Amino acid sequence: MTTLFTLRAGRWLTVLLLLWLGGPQTASALDETLEQNYAEKLKKPFVSAISWESSLEKAKQQSAEKNLPIIAYFTRSYAP
Repeated sequence: MTTLFTLRAGRWLTVLLLLWLGGPQTASALDETLEQNYAEKLKKPFVSAISWESSLEKAKQQSAEKNLPIIAYFTRSYAP
């Protein structure tokens, strides 16, 4: 049991050390990549074909006014 705990603690320390050493540079590069992915996704036909709302309250209001369903699209930045 102690050996397993030591191995896990060692892994966590390694991960934390790597994050600490490369944190700011890696975060900046990641932010840039996420922004590029977002811009590319906005250019896709299925995104521009519909008027999207980022607020659930606004979507509910439009849904009630126009008698339309609410369609939610969830994605992650790295999804194809």
